[in-house]
Amino acid sequence: MTRPNWDADEHESSAKHDDRARSDDGATARDIIVHNPNPDRRGRWLPASIVVLGAIAMVQAVAFDIVAGLRWNALLVGAALIATGAYNYVRRTDAALGSVGVATLTAILGLWLVASPFVIGPETATVAAANELSATITVVVGLLVVGIGSYSAVTARARRGDADARETAVYDRRGQ
Repeated sequence: MTRPNWDADEHESSAKHDDRARSDDGATARDIIVHNPNPDRRGRWLPASIVVLGAIAMVQAVAFDIVAGLRWNALLVGAALIATGAYNYVRRTDAALGSVGVATLTAILGLWLVASPFVIGPETATVAAANELSATITVVVGLLVVGIGSYSAVTARARRGDADARETAVYDRRGQ
C-alpha cells in the first residue's frame, strides 16, 4: 500500500471533523452504498430447477417400495438439493450472484445420485422392479443435477468476474 502524499500531522486538532453523514440513529442514506452485482436477477431458473429435482428424488423414494438404504439416500440427498437450490435462488432473487461453492456442492450431490444405486444396490428380489425403476429415476435426476449444478457454478464464477466492482468511500481530510 502506498503512503498518501499528505501527513496526518498536518491536521489541525481544533478543526471541525466531517460529520455530514452522521445522525443520532447511526448510518444515513449517504453512508450506504448499494452493491447490486446481479441487477436483472439472472439465473433464477437454475436453482429453481434444482429444487424441483430434489423434490422429485424425495417423492420417488416415498412412492416406490424400495430398499431402505436407497430410500434414505434419496430422501437425504433430495433434502440437501432442495436446501442448496433454495439458498442460491434466494441469493439471486436478492440481486446477488449465486454461490459457486453451493453450486459445486450441488453438482457433487448429483454425482452421488448417479453412483448411489450402484453403490447401495438392491438387496432383495421381491422389490427388484421398483428398485430398477427407482434407480433409473435416481440416475436421470442425478445426471440433470450434475449438468445444471456444473453450469450454475461456471456461470456464477464467470458473472462474478464480470460484475461491477463494489464502490468504496474515499475520505480525504485535506483542507480541513
